[in-house]
Amino acid sequence: MQSALKEFEEQGVSIVVVSFADPERLSHYQRVHAWPFTLLADPQREAYSHFGFKLLTWYRVFSWATVKVYAHLLWRGRKIERYGRDDYFQSGGDLLIDREGRLYFAHHSRGPADRPGVSQLLEEVRKARRQRRD
Repeated sequence: MQSALKEFEEQGVSIVVVSFADPERLSHYQRVHAWPFTLLADPQREAYSHFGFKLLTWYRVFSWATVKVYAHLLWRGRKIERYGRDDYFQSGGDLLIDREGRLYFAHHSRGPADRPGVSQLLEEVRKARRQRRD
């Protein structure tokens, strides 16, 4: 996502990351990674609930696809980070919401490795902009 940040900005998109981590832990993540995104804490998971992000099954969390993604990251030299207790079962996803709160796109991840690609997200942004003009 960071590599495409300029493309999103050119489309007038601000990226906001919502995490169920408590604010202190989220601050630690930001100090370590210095992500160029706005980070919001939702420890009570109100946004998760509102947008229908449910808990995943054990099979979904520890699926072969997830194992492959993490094995690939480890092979490329990435470290698995653990800061306190993580909830591996909370699903996440990607939403495209305009300033008025209209939802244009929603991807509910079926597992930790299930995320839309940056090119798909940019295409959804373009579609949303066309819809707003019509």
